[in-house]
Amino acid sequence: MSVFAKYRDEMYPHRFNGSLHVPCIAGGTPTDPRVAEGWLKTKLGVDKDDLIREMVAQTMVERGVTADEAAKLVDQHKHLNGFKRDEHGLYIEGRQLKAALKEAASVAVAAGKLNARGWGKTNKGLLSYLAEHVFVVEERLHLGVTEATGINQRFVHTFRGSGIQYEEYVADAKVDFTVISDHDFSEKEWAAIWTAGEQQGIGASRSQGYGRYEVTRWDRIR
Repeated sequence: MSVFAKYRDEMYPHRFNGSLHVPCIAGGTPTDPRVAEGWLKTKLGVDKDDLIREMVAQTMVERGVTADEAAKLVDQHKHLNGFKRDEHGLYIEGRQLKAALKEAASVAVAAGKLNARGWGKTNKGLLSYLAEHVFVVEERLHLGVTEATGINQRFVHTFRGSGIQYEEYVADAKVDFTVISDHDFSEKEWAAIWTAGEQQGIGASRSQGYGRYEVTRWDRIR
């Protein structure tokens, strides 16, 4: 525990308990650690085909399936993004919510709903000011489920070419969180940030419409 813990509430007196309801949130974390391992091995000169054959053989043993079935599973997991997991279930990270708040503030500034500059005694720009003065307490924000609702398949196009991307998604996710700040934003300023955030969303594939949410709770902790 910090030796300055007794001063924390005094230094960050503006605290809120919040909740989001996300009708459909997509995961953006590679779910199979062998994907990263395979990339490293390839860069180090290991033959890619040998690596894939090794993964197929291992999947056949682990799942008790045929070579063709194992090959399909390996191919899917090579391109599967999802959510991190722990003993409490699936979660996103607190830093993702803070990033979403920064993005929402940027949108609100661009629309003229919030002043771009003049924040604090040093007249900082809002985006850098918010990053330094608003924090999400929790490192892990659980989604209230232990397994994804399903897996979506979509085509992606990059400079490397086209391919198939698989993504885990969770329907009707509920995210509880705590926000602290040493700046007393007004209710209307918070509303400008959060209403922009509701439209921008959180999580992966937001450009495809995933991750839009409603703020169902925003209670000041007194």
